[in-house]
Amino acid sequence: MPLGFLDSLFKKKVEGKTAEEWYALAVRENDPEKKIEYFDKVLKLKPDFAGAWNLRGLEFVILKRYEEAIASFDKALEIRPDYPEARYNKEDAETELRKIKASEAKTGGKGEEIAAEKKEA
Repeated sequence: MPLGFLDSLFKKKVEGKTAEEWYALAVRENDPEKKIEYFDKVLKLKPDFAGAWNLRGLEFVILKRYEEAIASFDKALEIRPDYPEARYNKEDAETELRKIKASEAKTGGKGEEIAAEKKEA
């Protein structure tokens, strides 16, 4: 009986999968939106998993959703203040966000459209 209790304690599941199974799906997935969805499931089961917060943030960077990326990196750093990758990723996202805001200030709010056009070219 105690082993069953321990197994359920250590192998909590969301939608039939453990955090480890959701994490494996996330790292194999190519679609950033799906990866975020999978990392969210990991974090529901293991909210103190700094690495998952960091990787979630990187997917938001790919989608150019910098505020959400920064929030994920902040959470990773809250859990692990000495996490150099999360710190670097946060600084990079903040730089990109500043560039967009500066561009929007110059163009009257069209910074994201111009950035997208440059990326496509």
